[in-house]
Amino acid sequence: MRKKIAELIARDWIGMKVEVVESPNQCEIGLKGEIVDETEKTFRIITEKGLKVVAKKGRSFRIEYEGKKMRISGDLLAFRPEERIMKGLMLIKRAKGVVK
Repeated sequence: MRKKIAELIARDWIGMKVEVVESPNQCEIGLKGEIVDETEKTFRIITEKGLKVVAKKGRSFRIEYEGKKMRISGDLLAFRPEERIMKGLMLIKRAKGVVK
């Protein structure tokens, strides 16, 4: 499971379908759509009701990845996309025993 999370951290999230399952803002819970842009602190999600900007930190997201529904903390994603991808790749290498 740790490897799957590392793979999620290391991938580009633009184009992924997400649902907000936990948030300090009750209005965001249940928000579903496709990520169309990402910054260090936010996702821009296109929903049935238009474009919504959702903070990553303090939220949990549900996505479908390789046929499985997974839940991931936005705190793990709250980095600039290029930094997050590099961190994810490092975690994958550690999981494979390539890097200590």
